[in-house]
Amino acid sequence: FGSEFLEIMVSLFESSYFLATLGCETAILFPMRSKKIFGSVHPATPVKLESFSACIWVKATDVLNKTILFSYGTKRNPYEIQLYLSYQAIVLVVGGEENRLAADTVISLGKWTHLCSTWNSEKGRVSLWVNGGLVATTVGLATGHIVPEGGILQIGQEKNGCCVGGGFDETLAFSGRLTGFNIWDRVLSNEEIRETGGAESCHIRGNVVGW
Repeated sequence: FGSEFLEIMVSLFESSYFLATLGCETAILFPMRSKKIFGSVHPATPVKLESFSACIWVKATDVLNKTILFSYGTKRNPYEIQLYLSYQAIVLVVGGEENRLAADTVISLGKWTHLCSTWNSEKGRVSLWVNGGLVATTVGLATGHIVPEGGILQIGQEKNGCCVGGGFDETLAFSGRLTGFNIWDRVLSNEEIRETGGAESCHIRGNVVGW
């Protein structure tokens, strides 16, 4: 996990031939939907971002209307950054639920898929990538916004402040396997995006979060 400390509140790790071929040692198993199964990530540097790239390997076993892959939020705004699955779509949110980009029919349950998302504040350009290919892009999304520091970064769940006792919702929880989660404080080039999902991608580390 590099210099980041990943506190995993899950019960099992998986090693597989697929991951070994990528140079990855472990994946995190989320065996079921649960308010109590998630990961808390502590970045190496403060999360104060005017741009970012976030990539992750995903093998989902079940997807509902909103199945969280990762989320970053503050007390003021629980929805600063979210990457989630919605049935056969992938959705990126930046700066609030009204600022979202979706790409349809890109996820196959039970198969490893590499997902990347990018955003920059200057023009509000956001993009979604699946297995190294660009599947959606737009401009004018959260233009001029700065993602503030001091929030909570979660894998497989969002802390939305909705409820007494933690603000976790079982229907939003991820089930399946995750690995290779990385965040950079810049927009990666097209070639760098492809490399993060390549045959030897697990040696690549983000400078904000590095798996």
